[in-house]
Amino acid sequence: MKNFSLRAGRFLTLAFLLIGLGLSSCKKDETTTTVTGNWTAGNSFPGVTRSGAVSFVINGIAYVGTGNDVSSTRLKDFYAFDPAKGSWTQLTPMPAAAPARYLAAAFAANNKGYVGTGFAQDGTYLSDFWQFDPATPTVTTTTTNGTTTTTTTIGTWTRIKDFPLTTTGTGRRGAVAGSVGNVGYVGCGFGGNYEKDMYKYDAATNSWTDIGFPGNKRVNASAFTLNNVMYLGFGTNNNTTDTQFWAFDPASTTNPWTQKRSLANISNTTESYDYSGVARTQAAAFAVNNIGFVAVGNNGSNSLSCYQYDPAADTWTLKNPFTGSARSLPVAFGIGNTGYVGLGATGTTAFDDFWKFDPNASQQ
Repeated sequence: MKNFSLRAGRFLTLAFLLIGLGLSSCKKDETTTTVTGNWTAGNSFPGVTRSGAVSFVINGIAYVGTGNDVSSTRLKDFYAFDPAKGSWTQLTPMPAAAPARYLAAAFAANNKGYVGTGFAQDGTYLSDFWQFDPATPTVTTTTTNGTTTTTTTIGTWTRIKDFPLTTTGTGRRGAVAGSVGNVGYVGCGFGGNYEKDMYKYDAATNSWTDIGFPGNKRVNASAFTLNNVMYLGFGTNNNTTDTQFWAFDPASTTNPWTQKRSLANISNTTESYDYSGVARTQAAAFAVNNIGFVAVGNNGSNSLSCYQYDPAADTWTLKNPFTGSARSLPVAFGIGNTGYVGLGATGTTAFDDFWKFDPNASQQ
């Protein structure tokens, strides 16, 4: 009996030792890579809280507007954010002829912003598109009781050619938009049906050209541009989060579209990183120093996670999570070495906060 107890004791000691080594090994693997990224609160948006707004950047200034407030009222106001001053300035709102809208599409090209499509207050899927020139002021003169008042606001809106209708003859909401160089691109979205297309806008001829899209149908996708290549992914197709990720290189003389790593679980002999956590819809996407980022959005529930995309390696890396409230349908943009994420909503709560993101710093 004594010998048996001794042998049993040795066996248990060895078993516990092996388990301890195994646990130590797992912990070591999980902490091999240091997760970086520092989120700090920035200057809040001066307008009402909202979600489903649009943003674009011209010469280091961000422009943000439209969207849906907490009472589901569509909006058409616009504001500019100057990161050097840390301040917001109210701009000329979209004109009377432009319906207030939610889930519109926007891009910047040739030092001008472009905003169009979306969901109107009466439920109409919109197809109108408007150019915003920040360098030309709008002067409005009104006369009341014999008194004339002149008001000057920043920026001028000009209607351009309407965005092409869908195959069912409607406009669309939740389209994805981006730009490469001085050319803008808009496609996908929902107009009664899920769409899978992409159009190029030529400002010189005021025309849209269908350039096709080989990926799946989707709505509420996201895009960013790195090294003159536009990357497009995320969104939903029939309420299923899409895991395809695509690159569009307009300089390619063969096939401008290339499918990149899918945002799905991968397990093979060379890697076992779970990419399924990256996929989401209604997310914030932005570029900083030719590296792409996606944060927050919905991947089953509103998320705080943030991932970095390296185009050279075609890989995603987990960054420190967003430190504001989880949300969907925010706006996002990158200026200089900093990313910005703000607005959006979770449930019936909409936000007016903005957060700054330094990709390489440790979270403070």
